[in-house]
Amino acid sequence: MAKSKRKKISQKQLALAAAQKRVRQIERWHKILAPKLPHIDPHDLDLIIAGMLKTRKERTQILFLKKREDGRYVF
Repeated sequence: MAKSKRKKISQKQLALAAAQKRVRQIERWHKILAPKLPHIDPHDLDLIIAGMLKTRKERTQILFLKKREDGRYVF
């Protein structure tokens, strides 16, 4: 069998690439929204945008620590 010429990408590199992509997305939306929302602090706007860009799974992973057998969540 021929060896693959692809480089192995570590989990750390993947996480860094994903974080950089998220930062670019936040910056892009900040440039669009900031002029329309001058009364919102720029840092707060970044936090709002970051929260809106998260997937449902990412939001629940931070909010809920454990799911009980009955389906309820506990902190």
